[in-house]
Amino acid sequence: MNIDLELYRIFYVVAKHKHMTKASEELHISQPAISQAIKKLEEQLDGTLFLRSNKGMSLTEEGKMFYEYVKGALELIDNAEREFTSFKDLSKGQIKIGCSTTLTKLVLMDAIERFHLDYPKINIDITNDLTSNLINDLKLGKLDFVIFNESNLKESNVSLKKIKELKQGFIYNPKFFQDTITSFKDLNNYPLILQKPEANSRKLLDYIALEHHTKLTTQMEVVSQDLITEFVNIGLGVGFTLIDLALKNFKNLKELKINKEIPPINVYLATNKNVYLTFASKTFLNYLK
Repeated sequence: MNIDLELYRIFYVVAKHKHMTKASEELHISQPAISQAIKKLEEQLDGTLFLRSNKGMSLTEEGKMFYEYVKGALELIDNAEREFTSFKDLSKGQIKIGCSTTLTKLVLMDAIERFHLDYPKINIDITNDLTSNLINDLKLGKLDFVIFNESNLKESNVSLKKIKELKQGFIYNPKFFQDTITSFKDLNNYPLILQKPEANSRKLLDYIALEHHTKLTTQMEVVSQDLITEFVNIGLGVGFTLIDLALKNFKNLKELKINKEIPPINVYLATNKNVYLTFASKTFLNYLK
């Protein structure tokens, strides 16, 4: 059966008021149009819904049963429309973001603060993990988007967009070390604190070092760039990290001059081509710009 929702709405209003004039006033359509709609619905159902008399209109027994079902269905539809509107006007919703802890601080934090001031009822869920795991969750639809740094990612269903450049390099605490480094080979004369080999920034550093015919030897390997800045600050060695992060954590730290030979890293936004972004997520992306 081809369902004409408008016929059901007209039936519902007439059955509610049991009076054609009141129904006409609520629906803002003429009484002949209402009569025609009821007649058409009865023809489609092949049954009688109303008994007409001088006193008005009353439902048949079948009409009473039909009314209860139609009432419930229309209430569900109205609730669905209200729920949809609440998501559209951002009075309700959720954003699921994948990002490293470091990029959360340097890229996301400001956008989150401004977005939350404008839309305080939107829940923001941030997952911190390795990029490979986050991209996998993105492909599975568990995340709305992922923010990550340099990568040779090639996924047919993942769309990438460059959103920012960040300066990276070696930092040291002048209280414990001096900058006497003139080449990448000289770096191995210092206790180096680097991220673990599977980290994107570490892969990029190792590649740059090999271009300078050097394989770096580490004193310490950690997961977090925050820890690198902490350890450098207390004099455990020279660390490779994002400069903005290092100076944000400890303003006394300095850069090595060799950083001039290290390019900035690109930060990308990854989205799933097969997943439609929610109203909240699409609005949040404007705050990243």
